[in-house]
Amino acid sequence: MQLLRLKDVRQSRIPETLGACASDNNRFVQIVNEADQRLVFAGGETGWWGSWARTAFTVSGTSNPYITLPRTIARFTNLDICRHPVKIQNEFYEFLEAGVGLQPGCACNALETYDRGLFPTFSDIVPPNKRLRFYITDASDIGRRILVQGTDQNGTTIYSLDGIDEVTGIYLAFKQPFVDTPFDITTLTGLQKDATVGQVKVFEVDTVTGVSRLILTMEPSEEVAGYRRYFINGLPNNCCGAVAPASPTTQVTAMAKLAIIPVIVDTDYLCTQNIAALKEECQAVRFGEMDDSTSAGQAALHHRNAIRLLNGELVHHLGKERPAINFAPFGTAKLSQQRIGSLT
Repeated sequence: MQLLRLKDVRQSRIPETLGACASDNNRFVQIVNEADQRLVFAGGETGWWGSWARTAFTVSGTSNPYITLPRTIARFTNLDICRHPVKIQNEFYEFLEAGVGLQPGCACNALETYDRGLFPTFSDIVPPNKRLRFYITDASDIGRRILVQGTDQNGTTIYSLDGIDEVTGIYLAFKQPFVDTPFDITTLTGLQKDATVGQVKVFEVDTVTGVSRLILTMEPSEEVAGYRRYFINGLPNNCCGAVAPASPTTQVTAMAKLAIIPVIVDTDYLCTQNIAALKEECQAVRFGEMDDSTSAGQAALHHRNAIRLLNGELVHHLGKERPAINFAPFGTAKLSQQRIGSLT
């Protein structure tokens, strides 16, 4: 089945419906991206057809029981470890007054997954004596810039001047073969780069030993670094029945909800895979910006039509007589959840 691309939207009746030119890379593409975002946010827990994917990660339960998601994934919806489903708790769960408290990484604890929020890199900087090194993969990106935000070797927030403007962080211009931060970095809180032609690879470099370690790869259209991270508590070193490897790791399989990445060029994919629904939502965006007595009603009507079409698409692909649902006939008060609420 062909995935929906910006090229397919240009060649559809959507530009004509909006009164826009198909070659318009400003207004037309902006409306399409806004409509796509609206529909994704209206998709509920798992989303519409084509908005989820099955993924697999190899994780170390002893040294690094974390998973940092790539740019293309918004969050995990379901998780399986060693052929057992594992609960995913949000960031507030450990702070509940009658809850479990902050969880350490220990294999003796109950197997559970906790959302740890957004991080600017796939792997954290390990101070001291660390600087950041940036490699470009296309010579056309020489001169483009990246903003590094965080604290310096003294633990002080980095500030600098960009012309006459004071900015939080420091700008570096890309050059070949690489460019380094002019001082050590102890914590990294943000990275912002110009849109580039090629990928930008970010390394942590030890200024004493010279050893470098890849901690992030930013895509060409990616301008702000931010990635969801999960902590897996009680992760075993290996699954039961498996031969223990020299470096213990466990494969984690997950159903993931895909992230919204705005389309820019014709080969970019949209999250919404129903062009009829996208046409209705684009019209909802257009009517929503009009200032007359009937436009609000027209916008709501087109939005309802879009949702109806997406629900029909789900039934077409998945059916509705055998849905997958979570059902707890005896409640959820399991022994693994002791010290929660009234269960002691």
